[in-house]
Amino acid sequence: MAPCTCTFLLLLLDTLIFPEHGHSLRRQKRDWVIPPIICPENDRGPFPKKLVQIKSNKDKETKVFYSITGQGVDIPPVGVFIIERETGWLEVTEPLDREEKDKYVLYSHAVSANGQPVEDPMEIIITVTDQNDNRPVFTQAVFHGSVLEGAEPGTSVLRVLATDADDAVNSNNGVVSYSILSQVPEKPQPGMFTIDSSSGLVSVAMLGLVAQEVPEYTLEIQAADLGGYGLRATATVRIAVQADDMSEVGNGTLTTHVLNTATGLPAAGLVVRLAQLQEPGPQWMELAQRHTNADGRCQPLLAPGQAKSGTYKLHFETAEYWQGLGLTSFYPFVEVVFIISDPAQKLHVPLLISPYSYTTYRGS
Repeated sequence: MAPCTCTFLLLLLDTLIFPEHGHSLRRQKRDWVIPPIICPENDRGPFPKKLVQIKSNKDKETKVFYSITGQGVDIPPVGVFIIERETGWLEVTEPLDREEKDKYVLYSHAVSANGQPVEDPMEIIITVTDQNDNRPVFTQAVFHGSVLEGAEPGTSVLRVLATDADDAVNSNNGVVSYSILSQVPEKPQPGMFTIDSSSGLVSVAMLGLVAQEVPEYTLEIQAADLGGYGLRATATVRIAVQADDMSEVGNGTLTTHVLNTATGLPAAGLVVRLAQLQEPGPQWMELAQRHTNADGRCQPLLAPGQAKSGTYKLHFETAEYWQGLGLTSFYPFVEVVFIISDPAQKLHVPLLISPYSYTTYRGS
């Protein structure tokens, strides 16, 4: 890492004019010419390191002493910047971290030997430039999705998300690009799925998805910063292929769908579990686990003839879903407990979610 080399001289253009003998002291308007003070993060020193010299041309008339206040001086983090009292050299005392703080606002002061100000305080902004020192981090280690067998190319399955703490505005250090590294199994051929390099949206790439032959695919997904050429991270995507005869809501006794009310779109890739209350106990016995598809739906949780009278619970893993979108949820999960009194009757239990609320009702 190159050291900070911004050693500019700050010059006071308009001066404090001393009047002729017998006239009172008057001050003229003055403007500071302030060059940009830019320092890269993670500088190796040695410290303290000179950044810039502050000068008042009043030092031609009187001894001037300099001081600074503000962020990184007397406001936390304290002691990051110091100034040589007599020379006006502004110095940094330690390596800076842009991810912790990307800008410091300081004020320089100039006084005479008797402590009287000879200049108004001057604002100094120190900008910390980014180094690519953070790799992407996936919001989940494993992403889940589902898709109907026979789905057409272009069908959306799920979206993955990785974040990067580095700068993605002024540099490519934090710009993440996605790719698929592997597909298991490679049946009926490799490349059954594709991913949008910018958005992380995984979609069907080829025809040939058959649940009976391949009920689940495992993809290894890579996220790389610097637009795909920098630091890297990987995550796993598991895609369940739903059989066509179980795909319609009407084919099951118990079905659900999940809607993201914050976006108005279906909630894809959300884990749903069904359990039944067992007596005596009481104890819950898990009966099924599903993952919502791109339409926010999943295979029926109870097939025709499987339902029995009793108390059931739908458990929705909402926290993991919101984390996958880079958001936090007030609810770590949502559970809906309900009673089936007529096993022959079809039951649909939708869920509408946002990061801070949810709604459910009995549908048909």
